[in-house]
Amino acid sequence: MNEQWKVNDVPQVSPDDKFRQELHLALEQTYRQQMARRQLGAAPPPQPRRRWLVIIAGLMLAGALLGLAWRLRRWYRQ
Repeated sequence: MNEQWKVNDVPQVSPDDKFRQELHLALEQTYRQQMARRQLGAAPPPQPRRRWLVIIAGLMLAGALLGLAWRLRRWYRQ
């Protein structure tokens, strides 16, 4: 486990032309499908923001912090 891995230990191999061509075609097809979905409006609409959940969570957090501060204050007075 003390052996250090060196860059020169492993020969550098680049992908062959067939792999590059298939990857290019797959990426191009994916891009076209996404563009078609956007144009047709088939993509799901974004979820509406639920600000009331954030407000409730913030109020609960503030209440918990105030309660903790009150308890610590009572504990230090003793």
